[in-house]
Amino acid sequence: MWSFWTLFRSAKYYRHFLDLVRLLNICLQFEITDDEIETLRTGFIAMYFQYNIERLPCCPVTIHGLLHIASGIKFTGPASMDRHVLETAQLTQIKTVYNVFEELSLTASRAEIPGSFSDPAYPSCVLLPPRSRATPSLAQMKTIATALSTRSGSSMRDVNNALKAAEVEEWGKVRRIDSEEGDTMRSCSLGTTAEDSRDATYVRYEMLVDKHARFKKRAPEFELQTFYGQLTHLYRVHFREACALLNTEEPTTYILAAIRACVLDADDAQLRGLDIHFYSGTGGLDVIDITSVQALVGRVPDRGDGWAIIDRSGVLARAEWLGEDE
Repeated sequence: MWSFWTLFRSAKYYRHFLDLVRLLNICLQFEITDDEIETLRTGFIAMYFQYNIERLPCCPVTIHGLLHIASGIKFTGPASMDRHVLETAQLTQIKTVYNVFEELSLTASRAEIPGSFSDPAYPSCVLLPPRSRATPSLAQMKTIATALSTRSGSSMRDVNNALKAAEVEEWGKVRRIDSEEGDTMRSCSLGTTAEDSRDATYVRYEMLVDKHARFKKRAPEFELQTFYGQLTHLYRVHFREACALLNTEEPTTYILAAIRACVLDADDAQLRGLDIHFYSGTGGLDVIDITSVQALVGRVPDRGDGWAIIDRSGVLARAEWLGEDE
């Protein structure tokens, strides 16, 4: 609640709030260095009495507790990872010996959702209704063909011929099931939502981009880049038989996401490190494999026609590109 009102106070309160968020983000990290602990200590001291002794009596005990966060982190120490591994192994042995996997499971049940679709090739996600079996438009099929051509290395002609025998359908939602906090992301073109529901169509996704794309004679060198955009379509493309045109040797399913990219503005120096980005327009349509979609993001209206993207997924939800040889 208070964070809302800071937007309408003077600039110093707004900057003060951003500094507090940065300190809290450090507290929530899975890894922390001595230098970062020192940043916490000096940061909370500066907020506590701002090096003005006259301010000391004005701070209640609850706020005074902020001064002990840094020392608490340093002297309490990290969680015992080796003990966690040992106890997990012991629990696994008990499950195996007595065949009580479900009874002793520490994770939520992932029972099959009625009307959903899952595939062993995509263990991290499941498609959810609504579903449309109507054939996509020619423009949509062209974007699907382009994505499959890039993935398989086949020519557009071969891909278009292969798609004549494929089963192509569109789904309304996809859910990440590789963690207990899996996001449910919606396509903006299929299904209806309540008027007061949150917009779950904007996502963060990762793509490999050729750093030398402007120079056709240079050998490609890829780097992983982060993008944001609106999920417009979810496609399931199924080939019932092996397809030589796509270099597959068995029945294959592809789950593709069509995303309208957001054209990001230059980052605000005051917001650096907070994963808040601004945009006022959209770019091209990217059709990518669903595994490249990393997380759901939120949006807040900015002044004028712009929007702010709020990415709360954190560093652990980000993909890491190790290179083709690795």
